[in-house]
Amino acid sequence: MIVSVDEREATSLESDRQFMEDWRDLKMMTKALGGVARLTIVYHLARQPEISVTDLTAMLNISQPLVSWHLRKLRRAGLIQTRRTGRQVYCSLNHSRFQQCLERLGRLVDPSQILEVLPVGSALIEADASMND
Repeated sequence: MIVSVDEREATSLESDRQFMEDWRDLKMMTKALGGVARLTIVYHLARQPEISVTDLTAMLNISQPLVSWHLRKLRRAGLIQTRRTGRQVYCSLNHSRFQQCLERLGRLVDPSQILEVLPVGSALIEADASMND
C-alpha cells in the first residue's frame, strides 16, 4: 500500500495532537495530586471502597469546605468519583484513572519513547503556556 506524504503528515499531526492532549491530561492529574491533603485523601480512598466527606473531614482534621475544595480538584481530574445519598456525599477512588496516570508518568521517563513521541524544546513549552491552568 502506498501512503502519500499528505497522509503521513496528517497521521503525524494527529499523533502530535493526541500526545499533547495526553500531556495536558497528565498535567491536570499531577496538579490534582499536588498537595498533602489530596495525597492523604487518595491514600485513604485506596484502602477503602468508599468514604463519606464527613469521615474524610474527621480523618484530615480540616474543615468540610476545605475537604470539598480538595475533592473538587481530584474529581475534575477524574481521579475520584462521588455519589450523593440524601445529604451525605460519598467518595471513591477511580482506580483505572489513577492507573492511567501512573502509566503516562512511566511513558514520560521511558527512554524508548522520549525521543520518538515527545515534542521537544519550545514546541512543548509553548503548548504548555497556551493551556489554561
